[in-house]
Order: sequence, then structure tokens, then C-alpha cells
Amino acid sequence: MEDNKRNIAALLAEIESLKEELYESNSIVEAIKQGDVDALVVSSNGVPELYSLETADYTYRLLIEKFGQGALSISRNGLILYCNEYFSKLVGIPSEKVIGNYLGEYFANPEQFVPIIEALRYGITTHEIVFKSENEKKTFPAYIALTDLEPAVEAIGIVITDLTEKKKHEEALFRHQKELEEKIHELNKTNRNLEEFIHVISHDLKEPLRKIVMNTSRIDGSYFNDSDTKAINVMKLSALRLNSLVDDLVQYSSHTAQEERTEIDLRTIITEVIEDFEVIISDKKALIKTGKLPIIKASRVQMRQLFSNLISNAIKYSKTNTAPIIEIYQEENLDAEIPNQNAKFVKVQIKDNGIGMEENHLLKIFIIFQRLHARNEYSGNGIGLAICKKIMENHSGNITVESTLNEGTTFNLYFPIL
Repeated sequence: MEDNKRNIAALLAEIESLKEELYESNSIVEAIKQGDVDALVVSSNGVPELYSLETADYTYRLLIEKFGQGALSISRNGLILYCNEYFSKLVGIPSEKVIGNYLGEYFANPEQFVPIIEALRYGITTHEIVFKSENEKKTFPAYIALTDLEPAVEAIGIVITDLTEKKKHEEALFRHQKELEEKIHELNKTNRNLEEFIHVISHDLKEPLRKIVMNTSRIDGSYFNDSDTKAINVMKLSALRLNSLVDDLVQYSSHTAQEERTEIDLRTIITEVIEDFEVIISDKKALIKTGKLPIIKASRVQMRQLFSNLISNAIKYSKTNTAPIIEIYQEENLDAEIPNQNAKFVKVQIKDNGIGMEENHLLKIFIIFQRLHARNEYSGNGIGLAICKKIMENHSGNITVESTLNEGTTFNLYFPIL
């Protein structure tokens, strides 16, 4: 009988224990349903298993700690309730010593704290603030963003972004901009000096040269012996060559200016140039063929100068016993590109059957005063092709050359497509 009583008592105690466990389990489940406890339900082999999370904000706290920006929570009067490790590094003070202080204490100007809290009421949440660090030994600019966490929490969340590197880049950019402005000023000054120099050349030098040429032409050679006559002829030729050089230099310098651009039919320009060279074309029995040519936006004066130089070059450097044949046409390949540039260009070719050039000379011909032949072989000052190059650069284009010795030369002109 006694055994039965003991068994009954044990069973009743076990039942009470199970009731307590069941009550506790039901309470946890109810708390999960109400959202008071965070939990994760995982199905394992078809059986649901319940995992309660001890700290639901652990992941977020870890994220904030590893954040590459300063993160704080403060009370409305500025008391720091929490700060992450990044902010403590910014101010150079351990986080445990930062917590419990007031945020305004870390401002270079503490009086800025109240206005930014007041501005939060009006939806103004971002500001640029200068912070103190390392016991006020250093300062750093920062971008501060505030978020009101009420009513969930009576606090304000703050994210702080260090702007030190950004400011350094801005200062470097500003410095470079100032240097560029100074260089532009110097360049403008140099250009003004150049214009004055051109004025001196075109006026002060041209007039005495004109008189020398005029008066040497009046000298009667009958009073001189052969040696004197030869010397006078050399003087005349030198004066004429110097006069030509002054003209070419003035012309070369004048192409630094950007003239007004209009739509120009290159066929019309080339027709005008051919008319200008009517006499020399007739003397040399030259044949100039033109094919399809584009309409471009350019300076009419510079285009005439460009094609005048190229056509006269082709006639000048023709073979002795062969009539010059010059072909000018637009290349049909509209996908022509200048190396290292993305823009599209129309390509115009000027091809001749003249004396041609050796390959090692091709890079020299566009350099001012570079001559490939002696003066007694071909006239000129070595400026014409340098002018052509400058004109093409003025029009955001390019000029290249291909040539084979004793076979001929082809100049390629690249004009930007309208």
C-alpha cells in the first residue's frame, strides 16, 4: 500500500513538472507569436525545430562595429549612449571613454550642436562638421547624418563620414585649377607678345625688305664685271628669299587663331586653288583630277591655304620628264579613325606621281623649317607642310603621309564628321 502511495506521489510530481515545462513552452511560443522573442524555425528531416535567438540585434551590432564609418546613438541633449570602434579611432579616444560624454564636446565648435538638433525637426538631417581628435591636437572635417529613432527608441542615430581624403583631393584639384589658370594667363600673355612680334615682322621688316628688293632691281648691271653682277644677283635672290620667309612666318603664326567656321564645299575650294595656279599648272602640263569631296565645317581662308600648299607641293616635287598627275578625292571608307580617338572622321586623299620620299623622311616633313632637298634643287622655306599640320589641328583633324621613293606621295586628311 505504501509503495502505491509513493508511486502516485511520484507521478503527481512528474505531472506537475511536465505542466510547468508545458506552460513555459507555451509562454515562449506565445511570446514568439507576439514578437517579444526572436526565433528561427528550421525544418530538419521533416521535423520543425525551434531556435530562440539570445540577442536579435547581434548581427546588426556586429555590422555597425565593422562599419567603415562612425556610428553613434545619442540622447536628445547630446549624451553619447553608444559609439562604434571606427568613431573612437577618428577622435583618438577609446570607445568606453567616449560613451557618457556629450557629442558637442567633440565638435571644433560646440555651439553647432543645438542648431543641428533643432534642424532635425524640419527634416534637415545632414551637415558638415569639423571634429576635434586626440585631445584637441588635431581636427578633421566630417559629413554627419542624423536619424530620429523615436518613438521606437528615445535616441538619435548618427553616421559620421570622414571627409579628410575628400578635402585633400578637392584642395589638390583647386590648386591644380589655379596653376592651370596661371598657365593659361601666361599663355595668353605669350600669345599677345607673339601677336606683337608678328606685327613687327609684317610691318617693320617688310618695308625695308621691299625697298632692298625694289632698289636692287633698278641696278644697271652693265657697269659691273661678271663677279659684281653675280654678287648683285645673289643679293637680289637673298632679299627675295628673306621676303618670302617673312611672308611664310607671318602666315604660319596667323593660324594660331581660331577663325569663324562655316559649312564649306571642298570641291569649290579646290576649284578656286586650281584657278590661282593656272599658269604653273599650264607650264608643268599638270593634270588635276577631283572625285567625290565632302562638305565640312571649317575656316574658308585656312582651307584655301591648306590645299594651296598641298597642290603646289605636288607640282613642285614632280619628276623632270613626267607630267604631274594629282588626284584629290574622298575615301569611301566612312569608318576612318585617327588612332587613339573615338570620333569618326571623313578621309580626303591627295595623291601624286612625283619623286616621292624615303620612309625615314616621313616624320620630318611636318616640322617647321625641315627641308629634304637643297635650295638649288627645289625652292621653299620648309614651312608649307608645317602650316598644313597646324591647320588640321585647328580643325580637330589630322594629316598623315604615305610615300614611295620615285613613285609618288599620298597625303591623308582626316576631317571630323559633321
